[in-house]
Amino acid sequence: MLKVLTEKAGLSCAHGGRVGLEASQDLVRIQGVPALVRPDLLDRPIRACPHATPANPPCFRTVSVDEAASYSSFVFIEGKPLAKLSATGKTDWSKLGIVPFSAGAAGQDFVTVGE
Repeated sequence: MLKVLTEKAGLSCAHGGRVGLEASQDLVRIQGVPALVRPDLLDRPIRACPHATPANPPCFRTVSVDEAASYSSFVFIEGKPLAKLSATGKTDWSKLGIVPFSAGAAGQDFVTVGE
């Protein structure tokens, strides 16, 4: 069982930049905070990525999401699967979309969902 992600979840790029989160639904809240669903992890801003080089800017946005790892196949809100703690994807770093992002904290401690 994996915890469900909320707007308070801690997601970051591989360099340590913080992914900004905003829920697209407001129907379900956990501890007063909206739960995340598909597509809430895609095209999200990344703040304070420290890995800039003269040739490459830092990570700015999430560009892809691993659907199987990131979203429940069992629990849906308004037809959209819940996001879970195993969430992963890629960022736009170096325009190649190869640097991963992942979840480190769910933003809540009570609600879990099956793989």
